[in-house]
Parts: sequence; C-alpha cells; structure tokens
Amino acid sequence: MEFTELGDRTTPAGRLVFWTPTAPASAWADDPRAPALVHEHHVRAAAARGARQVDPAWIGVSFRVGPTGGEHLARAFTAWLHAHEHLRSHLVPTPAGCARRTLPAGAVGLRREEVGVFADGASVRRQIEAFFDRVGPLAWPQVRFATVEDVAAPGGVTVFAGADHGVADGFTLAMIPGQIRDLLAGGAGHPTGPTFLDFGAEEPALAERLPMRPEHLDRWRALLRGDAGAAPAFPLPLGAGEAPHTQRSTGRWLLDAPAAARFAAACRAGGGTTSAGLLSCLALAAARVAGARQLSAVALANTRPDPWRAAPGWFVGLQPVRIPTAPGATFADTLGHAAAELRRHRPGPGSSLAHVRRMLGREIRPRFVVSYLDVRRVEGTPPEQEDRMLRSRVHSPGEVYVWLTRSERGVHLTTRFPDTAVARTNVARFERAVARIAARTALASRTAPAPAVVPVLVPAHSPEEMLPCG
Repeated sequence: MEFTELGDRTTPAGRLVFWTPTAPASAWADDPRAPALVHEHHVRAAAARGARQVDPAWIGVSFRVGPTGGEHLARAFTAWLHAHEHLRSHLVPTPAGCARRTLPAGAVGLRREEVGVFADGASVRRQIEAFFDRVGPLAWPQVRFATVEDVAAPGGVTVFAGADHGVADGFTLAMIPGQIRDLLAGGAGHPTGPTFLDFGAEEPALAERLPMRPEHLDRWRALLRGDAGAAPAFPLPLGAGEAPHTQRSTGRWLLDAPAAARFAAACRAGGGTTSAGLLSCLALAAARVAGARQLSAVALANTRPDPWRAAPGWFVGLQPVRIPTAPGATFADTLGHAAAELRRHRPGPGSSLAHVRRMLGREIRPRFVVSYLDVRRVEGTPPEQEDRMLRSRVHSPGEVYVWLTRSERGVHLTTRFPDTAVARTNVARFERAVARIAARTALASRTAPAPAVVPVLVPAHSPEEMLPCG
C-alpha cells in the first residue's frame, strides 16, 4: 500500500461524482467531552491563522470496489458516517480552548453531485484535488467522498475519501477500504467500542497513568540540543531556507513481499523488529552518503491504547530517535542500537506534538520525520494491494518526511522534501542507499546457512561523496 500525493497518482477517467455529508443546523448539540489535545491544538492553530490562511492539509485514500450503483454507494457511505461519531462532530474555537458540537447519527445525510464524464484522468484528478482542498479543521464536514466510474471499461468504481488530519491518521486511512467494502457487501463494516471522542475525554487520565518520564524528556532535550536548539534536519543539504517552499514527493518499492519476509526474519534473528531494521537502513544510508555519525530524527508512532485499537481518529505520538553509526558499522551493529532506541520509551497517550511542546515549554518544528506503518495489522479487513493512501500538496519550510509502509505487497518508501535541485539530487542519493542496504540485507538472509543477520558494511565517508550546498 503506497502513500502518495493525489497529484502523483494515476487517476481513472470516467463519470465523476462528489459526495458531501450534510445535516440540518438544528440537529447540532453541545457535547461536553473534551477534545484530544492534538486535535484541539490543530484547530486552534488554524483559527489563529485565519480560515483564508489555512493551506490544504488533508489526507485520504483511494480504492476500487466492484460494480455498484449510486444508491448502494450512498447507503454504504452514510452507514459509515453514522458508525463513527467523531466524523459527525466538530470543534468550535473559543477564547478558552474549543467547544465540541456533535450530531446524532440519524441526522447525517449525503449530498450527491454529478460532476460529469471526463475523457482523461488528469482532469478527474484536478477536480478531486480541488474538492478535497475544501476540507479543513475549521468547518464541518471534515471528510468527503468522490467516486469515478470507468465508462470505457465498465466493471468497477474507484472510491476516493479525503479527511482533515484532525480526524484521521495513517491507520484510519488503512481501515477505510475494508470498512466500506464490508458495508457494500452487507456487513457491519466497522468495529464497536469507544471512539476518538471518548479518547479525548479520557486522555488526561491515560497520560497521567503513563507519564513521560524525566529520562524521556532528557532524550528530547538532547535531540534538540544537537542542532542549535532546533529539531534535527535531513543529513544532506536541501537548498531551501526557512520560508515555506513547494514540496515534492518521490516513492519506490524497497522490497517485494518475499524480500520483505526475509528482511523481517533477518531483523528477528538480530534481536530487532522490522521497524528497527528499516531505521537501521536509514542510519546506514545517512552514514554512507553524508558521513553522519548518527541518525537523528523524530519518529511517528501509533499510540492507540487497547480499548481504542480499532478506533479511527488521530492517535499519533512522537519519539526522539538517535542511532549511532560508527565508521565501518554493520547492519547487525546498527540494528542493536535501533532496537534498543525503540524499546527505551514507546510513545503512548501524552506523546503527541502538542504534549511534547507543553512539557518542554517551547515550540518544536520537526524537520526530519520518519514513520513506519504495517497496514497488515489494522483491525478489520486489511487493505488490498492496489489501495493507496493519499495526501494533499503542501508548502512548508526545509523539512523531509519519510514514510515506510509494509503491506502484503512488500515495503514501500515515500519521501516528501523541498522541490529544489539540491534536494532532488540529495534525497535521491539517500533513497538509493536505503534501497541498496535493505535489498542486500534481505538477500543475505536468503543465502545465509542459518537464520542470522549478515553484516552490511558501510564504507568510511570520504569528501568526494559530498555534494555542494548550492
């Protein structure tokens, strides 16, 4: 399952329909449940900028379903909205924070808009992108659907869903295709249990039971101390300053399914996990192309507590990561450091960016961020191979995001970075190094006489490997 910009996705041509949730104004009611801190911070930050200054920042998913009619789709979409109460709720900024208003399930309807039939996929993509760009943190609805029926080759419909990040994260996106397919097939389509709104009400107590310990705060301070008090940056120059910059995305498959299984076996044999192994590949790549003596980054983690394991919402915590890579370090050496780093303090409730900022008493802008998501582990029906997670185009300062996604197809790498000549060159060098190390580790696992991690040597850095900063 890839995670790409909608603008980089091949979109089918055909009949395009927009689906927008609706509700009568009289149906809204005050809801006393407090919001999750990360959602409240998201909404208040947008309100402080002003609605006209909030850039599109939605995330989404696309997937195909079998032949089905519009009424059948409408029933499935409506049932899905009824099932997830946080999607029929919104936060209203107030001087003291945010007030919540929520709709009863039966009050939510769906407006269908026939956009037209398009002969080229690019036109369809532009229409969907503009439609989803109207999704944001300050107005309801915060999720919309679009469907494309391929009239040239009848036999299926491609569904697109776009949501404000305040109500969805990567695991939520991975859940959506299976839930909608189950509803179309006549099933319940969703698990039962406490919702994201219940989590917001319980979050202070959950965070108090699992507090961020002093040593973890010390690790944050050490991470931020390493670069003049700023969060760590990508190990190579980007040719971009602090002003917002157009971002570019690239993606590639690191490992196919058999190679991913061998890579995971090599990680287990070395006492680590797949996520620790992939972090090791990033660390060794940084050493190889930039001479970095350690990988310094902010890692994202799924922080759903047990009662909320199947709940959609925004359950993401941050973890400071520092993985040493001495000259000549092997994969086995680095895997041990990465596994120990991930074990030291697994993020839980109370580790979102808003929580970390509050506890450190300062603003933090992550500049080099790494995320690993195994979509095979989502609750319910897993996504299919051709399903895609999507995101909007963004403008941001010099930052690099790396998403590593494991699915039944293998391991996919996506990178977002400033669209400059320097960044395009340097990020490509970094990606190639990561791919070589991951592939070599998987190959070594297949050829080893016994389950073991075979060293992947990283040559000592030489000045000739560095790129100019121009």
